[in-house]
Amino acid sequence: MIIKTNEVNYEDIKSDLTYLFKEAFFIDIESTGLSRVYSDIISITILLHEEGSYKIHQIFCEYKIDEQEALKYLKDLIKTKKYIITYNGNSFDLPFLEYKLQNYNLNFDFNNFIKIDLYSLIRQFKNKIGTIDLKLKTIENYFNINRNDTLCGKDIITLYEAFRIEPRKEFSYLILQHNYEDVYNLPILYSRIITLFDTLLFFNNLIIYVINDDISIKKNTLICKYNITASYKTDYIHNNINFNININNKASKIEIQVPLSFYSDNKINEFYFIDNIDYNIKSYSAIEGIKKNLIPIKFNDKIFNNNVVNVISHILNNVFNKK
Repeated sequence: MIIKTNEVNYEDIKSDLTYLFKEAFFIDIESTGLSRVYSDIISITILLHEEGSYKIHQIFCEYKIDEQEALKYLKDLIKTKKYIITYNGNSFDLPFLEYKLQNYNLNFDFNNFIKIDLYSLIRQFKNKIGTIDLKLKTIENYFNINRNDTLCGKDIITLYEAFRIEPRKEFSYLILQHNYEDVYNLPILYSRIITLFDTLLFFNNLIIYVINDDISIKKNTLICKYNITASYKTDYIHNNINFNININNKASKIEIQVPLSFYSDNKINEFYFIDNIDYNIKSYSAIEGIKKNLIPIKFNDKIFNNNVVNVISHILNNVFNKK
């Protein structure tokens, strides 16, 4: 088994992600195939923050017998972290590793971490970004993220087969370089992907990805349906006189319903609003000539998206940051 560790620096990361990244580890694996039963681990690459800096650890399995020690090394490395960040890891990397851990009777559960799969986030914008596919290299190219490696998955398998026959350093180097860049680029990619959302909201064990178009008004009720990253293992429901919250754990969705007041006259076609006496929100946009305690949500054809976010943020902050 070969283990390599490198300290890395990042300049192109949004500051509001710094805390999250320090509590997370980024991971990607290379394997001899897609079957977790019949395929072997080639390499595991992990990026995490430790001892005041970001470090990339790479584990290369020279032989199948190395798998168990590689998994033990991985366990010890990530056990104190809170988040897992991957690209399509929920579908492949994590189930693959979970099977291997169980196969070697190594007690470890990735469900104890909060999972952030960047593939799931970018998939929401497939039509907007117009790329030919959502492969990692394609999305990196869309965001102008540079990569020196030009290999694909089939190339890695071919190199590993050659390494098994003749263990040359050039073969292992190329494999590890490919796996290295897959992981090194993930924090940068996450920082770029979230710019596609209108707002990101952070709460206790809950991240909400806000797209302004994900709101509607039906029967005098504001309905917000957002994608989330959360620690919940089951669905969550919270009902209140001023709002209802429903978290669908399997779909990673949250729906928030807020009753609205309505007014209309000869000059105003429709005015949906919230009386701030019920909320005590400190910051919001008002309309000149209308009582300041009335928070506009929709005035004729205009949606006050900032007010919606402020109301939702106020509600969720009271519910989740008090836990």
